[in-house]
Amino acid sequence: FRMHPNGAQALFGIEADIGTYGKVIGGGMPIGAMIGRSKWMDALDGGPWQFGDDSVPEAGVTYFAGTFVRHPLTMAAAKAALVHMKEQGPALQERLNDMTADMVRRVNDLFDEHRLPFRWVTFGSAFKTKYDDTVENTELFFMLMRLHGVHVLDFPHFLTTAHTEADVDRIVEAVEKTCIELRASGLMPERTYPIETVNGVLGAAGDPRERIIRADNPPRPGARLGSTPDGGAAWFVPDPEREGKYLMLVEA
Repeated sequence: FRMHPNGAQALFGIEADIGTYGKVIGGGMPIGAMIGRSKWMDALDGGPWQFGDDSVPEAGVTYFAGTFVRHPLTMAAAKAALVHMKEQGPALQERLNDMTADMVRRVNDLFDEHRLPFRWVTFGSAFKTKYDDTVENTELFFMLMRLHGVHVLDFPHFLTTAHTEADVDRIVEAVEKTCIELRASGLMPERTYPIETVNGVLGAAGDPRERIIRADNPPRPGARLGSTPDGGAAWFVPDPEREGKYLMLVEA
C-alpha cells in the first residue's frame, strides 16, 4: 500500500491467488495480513459464516493461530489506516512519491557536484544509498549524516505522510554538509567516472512502475542481469582485465 492504494496487485495490473501485506496497513502497529481467493482462504475460517445465527463453517479447516492474531488494538489501527487511505485516494501515494523523487534528485545532484561515489535510488517513497564497493571509508557518509542530525544507516529508508517539505530540506542540507566535509577531509577519493544508475529516480509523475527492471533493457550494451552475494539484483559488465569475470555496475 506504500506504492498504490490497492497494493502492488493494482500497481502492476495482476490478480494473485494469495497476497501478503504488512507495515503500512498497521497504522504504526505491528501487523501481517494474508488475503486471497475463497478457494484457498476458506481453509482458515471455514468459509462465510458469522456468530449469532444458524450459519456454520462449511469448509474443512486447518489449524491457524498465533499469539497476536486478531489483536483488537492492531485491528482498530488497521481499519483506521485503510479508511484514511481510501478517503485520500491515489493522491496520497502520488504526493509522497513525488516528494521522495524530488529529494533523491537533489541529493544525487550534490553527489555529482562533489564527485562522490554515492547514488540514491528510489522506488515510490522508499530510497537507499548505493555506493562504489571498491572505495574505502564509505561508512563516513552515514556517520557524518548522523552528526548533522539525520539518522541513516546502510539500509532502505522511507518518507511518510508525516514528513514535510521542511523535513526534506533539512535532509538535503545534511547531505550537502556531509559532502563538503567528505571532500575536505581527503579521505574520499574524487570520483572521475560516472556512477551507473538503473532508473535510479522516478519520473515527474512519481510512478513506481518506471522502476521495473527488465533483462532486455540493460543500462549499457552488453550488461547482464545477475544477483549479488546477498540475493539482490544487479547489472554486470565483462571485466576487461579478467577474462570470464564481471564487474557490478549498481544494484537494481
